[in-house]
Amino acid sequence: MSSNDETAKRNANDKARAKNAQVHQDRSHATKVIHSQFDNIGLTKRNAEYMFKFNQALGATKLSADKKNETVQTMIQELLEGQKSGKTARNMWGTVDQKVETTVHPPARPADPRRDYWKNAGYNAILFLTIFFLMYGVLYFLPTKGGQHAPMMGITGILISAAVAGLGIPVVTMMFTPGVKHQYSVWIRIILVVLFLIVWMGIFTVSSILPTVMNPVLNPIIYIVLGVLSGVGSFFVKRRFNITGGVF
Repeated sequence: MSSNDETAKRNANDKARAKNAQVHQDRSHATKVIHSQFDNIGLTKRNAEYMFKFNQALGATKLSADKKNETVQTMIQELLEGQKSGKTARNMWGTVDQKVETTVHPPARPADPRRDYWKNAGYNAILFLTIFFLMYGVLYFLPTKGGQHAPMMGITGILISAAVAGLGIPVVTMMFTPGVKHQYSVWIRIILVVLFLIVWMGIFTVSSILPTVMNPVLNPIIYIVLGVLSGVGSFFVKRRFNITGGVF
């Protein structure tokens, strides 16, 4: 091999090494810049290092840039507050990997019947619409002793009865939520549930005898169709809002 070839080869190797060194230097500089975000803001050295590693790991996830920045800023404020009582980032959130996991896949919010009352009420109302629509729609086609069709409930009566059930069932659920200190003893709560059932059945009965002009009876096929539609609706409502206070 000629000396010119050797010289060219050495020059190429020198350029490659210089380029790699420059890349390494640039990366080191970028790392220092990122790390400096957590220096001199009141964090201990260990906590600043934790936040740097967390920020690096979070950057590799698919969370939006706004969500990442919001998460980091919130953690910094919580960590500064926690340091006042001697807490560390690891004490508060576990390892960096554990904190990234709970950030990207946060645990489901615990059930709270009081907070979720209206969601539960809406779900139960739709669920009882399904039950009543399908019940009356199907019963119409079942044979009876006299060869007559089973009595039908009008649409207004069904709506009222389902609404009362929807409003009442979540209250019953709250009255028997485990792990909660209740205002009344269990026997008082049982009596209240019985009273609710009596009132509900009374409203159900009164609704069924409303004049036809106020409570029209629809075609049983329409009832069945409405029952199927409301059933599908209740399924999606339960999945969408994580319902915990339903009958089913």
